[in-house]
Amino acid sequence: MSVGVAIGLVLGIGGTLTVSSIDFYGARSPFEGALEACDLTDRPTAVLGDDGRSLDLDHRGEGDAAGLTTDQLHCVLDELEAPDRVISRMQRTRALDGHQTDEWSGVEASWIYHPDTGLDVLLTLL
Repeated sequence: MSVGVAIGLVLGIGGTLTVSSIDFYGARSPFEGALEACDLTDRPTAVLGDDGRSLDLDHRGEGDAAGLTTDQLHCVLDELEAPDRVISRMQRTRALDGHQTDEWSGVEASWIYHPDTGLDVLLTLL
């Protein structure tokens, strides 16, 4: 192996390691993008946390004066490309089922349902 090839390999590997370890500050999280696409920014029922790594969604229940509509909740899940199986599990959750979880493409969803308070969903980036 020539010296030029060896140096090229070292620089190539080093460059790859450097680029992959860069933290792009200021990059928008997928949750922020979903809230913007669904026109839900600055809503007390759709709250970003952990520097954009979590999203708390409060769906409107029968006893709630405020909360996300079903269409708004679906919009966020669609923007995040939640698979049909996750949406189906959320739709079929009953109060007696308790706390549920699932994940897809680097997102963990946990939720609980009660008719009075609606479907409360916490999304977290893995």
